[in-house]
Amino acid sequence: MLTPPRQKLLYLGFAFPPSAPEKRHGINPAGHLLETQMIHELRRHYDLRSAGMLPFSWNPDDAADPSSGLPHDLLLVDKAPEVWHRLGSLRLLKRRYLQWQHEGWRPDHILVYNLSPVYNAFLLWLKRSFRNPPRLLLLFVDSSQLGSKISALKKLRHRFKPLVYGDEQMLDLFDGLIGWSKNSEFVARSRSLPFLWIPGGCDPSRAVSEAKKIAHPVDGPLTAGYFGSLAPHAGVTELLEGFTGVTLPVRLKFCGYGKQTDAVIKRVQNDSRVQFCGLLSPLECLDFALGCDLLINPRPLGHGNENNFPSKVFEYALTGRSIMTTGFAGVREVLGEEAFYLDETRLVESIGSQLNLLQKISRNEIERRGNVVKQRVIDQFSWKSQAEKMARFITES
Repeated sequence: MLTPPRQKLLYLGFAFPPSAPEKRHGINPAGHLLETQMIHELRRHYDLRSAGMLPFSWNPDDAADPSSGLPHDLLLVDKAPEVWHRLGSLRLLKRRYLQWQHEGWRPDHILVYNLSPVYNAFLLWLKRSFRNPPRLLLLFVDSSQLGSKISALKKLRHRFKPLVYGDEQMLDLFDGLIGWSKNSEFVARSRSLPFLWIPGGCDPSRAVSEAKKIAHPVDGPLTAGYFGSLAPHAGVTELLEGFTGVTLPVRLKFCGYGKQTDAVIKRVQNDSRVQFCGLLSPLECLDFALGCDLLINPRPLGHGNENNFPSKVFEYALTGRSIMTTGFAGVREVLGEEAFYLDETRLVESIGSQLNLLQKISRNEIERRGNVVKQRVIDQFSWKSQAEKMARFITES
């Protein structure tokens, strides 16, 4: 009996090609890791080709270990000067798509990672140019526009700027929506779009083994840690304000990269309890976490955070360390009741009160809760199972 041919899927994303993360891990560490793991699993279900949009020029001769990135079928560039490179990337993407069709490869579905200028323009071209274009699925990771008021002046500027399209306008193009944030179901339902909530996933093989864990003194100071973006949307300012506002025998270690790097280093340089560990790669971040009892995700409301999911919580969970986090956008549903939750409506105060609470909990209990969360995430949110859900939705919705 002949096996029916697999359906064809074109993926438009932003993951780096192989070996790039080691050189560029300060640009997009969480997104790159997430996309790489997801697409490796989706390849099991589809005849898949992908395009990658990079914020830097790339020499294909630099490629190394394929497992460290996505070996895209097409590499595009989005860097300064933006209009020039975006128009060039759009032309290249159109040309390659027509070439694939001429060779007999026409996608049944196109899955696009978020709303961005070049991919938006490409999808609009598809809709205008083909009577029966492929089904379009949006992997809705975040949006700072939706739910925010845009000034009349900004709208006017966007109207005359090449390749700028509003998120509201683009959402009407899609045939289905896969949302990172649980809150994005409203975006889909308001447009009568089929919806699937996928907050992301994890690769269980990356989980920190028990043998590698560092034994912490049960009566020593609690060590909290943070790794990730050092930018306003990540809540690092609120974390430092909440931490420095308490006089507890607690230490804080953090690492990362972003717009606030210099500001946060300056803010804590005179506090001996706080240590900045620089910019680390995703693998180094897991090792960094071994020196902590607790990892904090202080993501605040605003900045479009209601429309996304903090992928770092999966990395946090794989370390087996206990997690303190805000719980909106589906975080509580992923981590369960054994995590420690912050009140996002009074974030700074809540960080201080939770750190006070932890002083009354035994170190063994804190460790136990971290291990429970780790096992929950591995059992319920591996990329293997998440990709299976996505494939069923893409094919059947």
